[in-house]
Amino acid sequence: MTVAAAPEVRAAQRRIVGTINASGRLNANGLAMWREVNCGEWKATAADLSADLDLLQVPHTIVTAFRFPLATSYSKAMREGEEVRILREDLGHLVPWMPSLEQVIADIREDAPHWDFAVFQPRADGMAIAKLALSAEWPSWSMKQARAARLVCAEYDYDLRDQAEDRAPFDIRLPAQPGRRRLVCGKCCNDGIDEIARLAALTGTPS
Repeated sequence: MTVAAAPEVRAAQRRIVGTINASGRLNANGLAMWREVNCGEWKATAADLSADLDLLQVPHTIVTAFRFPLATSYSKAMREGEEVRILREDLGHLVPWMPSLEQVIADIREDAPHWDFAVFQPRADGMAIAKLALSAEWPSWSMKQARAARLVCAEYDYDLRDQAEDRAPFDIRLPAQPGRRRLVCGKCCNDGIDEIARLAALTGTPS
């Protein structure tokens, strides 16, 4: 069905469809489009995409999300960006502007990845679960990119994105670097039990 729209709305439609075709990521949670901070000189920013989606009346949010560092980066710090996300249940608002998306949405697998990458964090008083603020494309990163993002076991070099039951990711930080995330698999850290005991002993928390 053709949607009657003003010229500025049609322009927004063209920009959004082009962006989705070029860099949109669809998964179990919905659709995401990532933009590096301060990218306005060479491409539309997250705010620009948000303004276009507002014109198309498509509900969405903007979240902070990080990508792996570039190989040429001296600091090796993760690249900060903003990700425009449209929940799966709201994608129907986008279909009139991009009809080809309807079948793509219907074909999303039940076991498709989600936006969140969850890790276990041992604490003195027990185990917590943290969600890393990664861009939605993290499941498709190469092994080299995953290493750069520190998503592999620091002890065994196992790809923690595989999410094997016996190799769940745990954030076990070195005592000398308590502020630096360090992921290891469950096999390499006794599922975090030893780390909980160590932290409890340091703080005097009853185990």
